[in-house]
Amino acid sequence: MRSNLRVFFAALILVALGAGLASAQGPFNFQLLETQNGISNNVPNDSQIPVTTGINTQATVTVVATYVGSTAATISQKPQVLGSTEFTVAITATSLSSTNTALPIVLGPGDSFTFVVTYAPTSSAPVSAQVEIQYTEPGTTTATVQNAIILLFQGTSPAFTLFYVLHGNSIQIPSGGTIPFGATQINTTATAGLIIQNTGSGPGAITSITQPPASSPFQIAGIPPISSTGFPIAANMELNLEVLYTPTAIQNDTAQITITFLDGTKETVNLSGSGIASAYTYSYLSGTGTTSTPVPPGGTITFQPVNVATAGTTPPNSTVIVQVKNSGSASGTISSLSVSGPGFQLVTPPTTAPVLAPNGVYSFTISYTPTQVGTQTGTLVVNGSDVFTLSGQGLGSALTFSYTSSAGTIPVVPPNAVIFSPVAVSKSESVTFTLTNSGTLPTTISNIGTSSTASGANPFSLTPPPALPLTLKAGQSTQFMITFTPATTGFVNGVLQIDNTSVPLLGSGTAPPTLPSYTFTGPSGNVSPASQANISLTLANPYPVDLTGALTLTTSGNYGTDPAVQFSTGGRTVNFTIPTGSTSADFAGQGSQIAMQTGTVAETVTLAPTFTTTAGLDVTPTSPPTLQFSVAAAAPVVESLQVSNVTVSSFDLLVIGYSTTRSLTSLTVTFTPASGYNLTTSQFTLSVDQPASVWFQSSTSQTFGGLFEITVPFNLPGTIPPGKTLIQAIASAAVTVSNSVGTSSSLSTPIP
Repeated sequence: MRSNLRVFFAALILVALGAGLASAQGPFNFQLLETQNGISNNVPNDSQIPVTTGINTQATVTVVATYVGSTAATISQKPQVLGSTEFTVAITATSLSSTNTALPIVLGPGDSFTFVVTYAPTSSAPVSAQVEIQYTEPGTTTATVQNAIILLFQGTSPAFTLFYVLHGNSIQIPSGGTIPFGATQINTTATAGLIIQNTGSGPGAITSITQPPASSPFQIAGIPPISSTGFPIAANMELNLEVLYTPTAIQNDTAQITITFLDGTKETVNLSGSGIASAYTYSYLSGTGTTSTPVPPGGTITFQPVNVATAGTTPPNSTVIVQVKNSGSASGTISSLSVSGPGFQLVTPPTTAPVLAPNGVYSFTISYTPTQVGTQTGTLVVNGSDVFTLSGQGLGSALTFSYTSSAGTIPVVPPNAVIFSPVAVSKSESVTFTLTNSGTLPTTISNIGTSSTASGANPFSLTPPPALPLTLKAGQSTQFMITFTPATTGFVNGVLQIDNTSVPLLGSGTAPPTLPSYTFTGPSGNVSPASQANISLTLANPYPVDLTGALTLTTSGNYGTDPAVQFSTGGRTVNFTIPTGSTSADFAGQGSQIAMQTGTVAETVTLAPTFTTTAGLDVTPTSPPTLQFSVAAAAPVVESLQVSNVTVSSFDLLVIGYSTTRSLTSLTVTFTPASGYNLTTSQFTLSVDQPASVWFQSSTSQTFGGLFEITVPFNLPGTIPPGKTLIQAIASAAVTVSNSVGTSSSLSTPIP
């Protein structure tokens, strides 16, 4: 389309200038600044510029063309418009003189001229036009250069059409037309839709919608926020409003809506309607009665009492028949019926809104099925404004609970819990629990008891338990104590079970009393090796709960340890108990004392106790006192000296003993000759350091502590009388053993 227009324009120019005029087309040397609605933009030549305005109004586009060439541009012809006649163009000013616009106009570098394009639509159809301004420039190496400013304008215009929708019909409405609501029941609302549709080709905007005053029965809903530039509606789009008519009196009502558009045009819509009245009176029949009871709006409709359903039975109900009479002078409609509240239900709701002529009666039924014992209320609403209270009573027994503690009397509705104040382990906290039959019939309770999620003994108890079965008349109560005695710290959950009803219990145990001081009875300082000692443990004061504990011995020293250091029960740990009210520890059920062995190695022995409650709560002091004693490093001890493998000239000497240092240096044997015999050498000292070191460093020796066993063989040389043996020359042998600390006592044995 645009290339055809340019060919057409070129043909016109050639005709106007004459066929003999030489021409050429060079570069475009104008800068174009377009301004529309106060907004300016630089645009290139051949640009498309959209313009929108309302029918029978005008929109202008101002273009300032500045010559940016290096020679001069001459405009000899008037601007031309090809296309829609709704566009016009005129040169309005030049930078040479704001009033001199006569042709020809010669522009030097930096000079400009202004032309204005006016769009004045007469319909909402989209249009277009091309504005062209021819100019020439002197050529340099060629003939005169001919060119043109060309802009394509696209014109659109909004057009608004109004419709209203009433009773399901959509009707176009002219400006000044009327939306007829007709006769409408007072204090009810009729609704009509008002549609504002843009059927034009361009966007439009609404700058205001004025609705009737607040006192008018007509009101507009859905008016959007409208800014200073209006509320925009694009082409083929629409704005939907609601017109509400709520008459409050028997009279004819009128009002008017004014809609103003961005181009200043206005549309008016008239509203009309008339209020009519119907008056309703109400009464109801309850149960099997035959006489109706009048009830005004705001009154109470009372149902006959009915039993609450028990498990496995069909829920019983009671009913009322509500009668609505139109006592007014105009027909009325029961436009809405609603029933709410526990157990209340509208029986067979109407499928269409009942219409009542004057003196006409409409009846409907409401049923009541109680969901709990006691009085329950609901609501009946007729036509959205007449409100009635529904009252029913469920018959049966109903248990309610409360408890009294230091915080006062607190009602309990499961799953809410009976909460005990925190109490120290070994102490108790009690509440008084009240059980009330808040129903209308007697009830019998067969089982009441407590249980707990805690391991061990149940900390919740009833004091005293109520005598069962227990029958409570309507309104009667009974009380009993619930006692919480925690065995451990932290929260404990329990349950008070009353037949099929579970009432949660929640208690919290805090730290128990500090363990009293205690003392040991037993060895101290240095003790003899290879001995036994009795140990006992005694509290300074009795503890309020049963205690269990363990007494553990540990050893330390420079010579290793003797595994023989242990309790008489075996091992290095022995358990004990201290019953409530007692002070003495009972060790492994053997009594208040436990024996232990001291061993044969020089080391320190430490006895340390731990204490826990029977529920496993550790009450051991942070730094528990201990019992400590030592086996000192000392000279060896020879416990046994034996002679074996005896022949006429030899024997073995077996030495058994222990060394607390787990080391030996030497062994000395002294022989005593028999009567009548002389011994050349009577004493022998043997170094046993190396074999002793091999023994005590072996893994086998670890289980023997400081024990050792030395065998020394002896062969006897010499001359003896005839008929005698060499062995008869020795009467006895004595032995001592030494280590780094000292020498043992001497032990002797006869030589057989």
